[in-house]
Amino acid sequence: MAFVHSLVRAETSDKPGWCAPAELGEGAPHYVSFVVPIDGNREFLPSYTCETVVAVAEQKRHELHELLYQGQDSFLLRLGSREIWFAVRPVSKAERRLPYVGRLRHEDFECLLTEIEPDEPRMLDRLYDEENTFIIGCEPFSHYLGIERLAQSHIR
Repeated sequence: MAFVHSLVRAETSDKPGWCAPAELGEGAPHYVSFVVPIDGNREFLPSYTCETVVAVAEQKRHELHELLYQGQDSFLLRLGSREIWFAVRPVSKAERRLPYVGRLRHEDFECLLTEIEPDEPRMLDRLYDEENTFIIGCEPFSHYLGIERLAQSHIR
């Protein structure tokens, strides 16, 4: 099962790629990107798992959704009756498919990753304002190997 991931663009040893915001510590940029893995043929998969967090009173609830590849670099995420369209971010060919360059592990990180962005960015704000919902992609503490060790090293 492939996921949507919320990652940050980074460079390690002059190699551009993606890493988790937690890996950059306090120096991390506040802007994260949604990225999806592509298969060995550099093609998109038919669907990706995308997680959301819904804030209800003092609690939060994780929900799983499906981001569907619709062709022509377009993707559809349905959250109830709401449809959010994403498209591959237009960047140079050299930047379109980048590796994961961080230290955490997830099976998707073996693939090249491509950034996608909402067709209507304000839709994400409305989703929070109207339904207390954040799109997070892949919840790192549930799915990334090494994240708990990394979090403990930042506490010390």
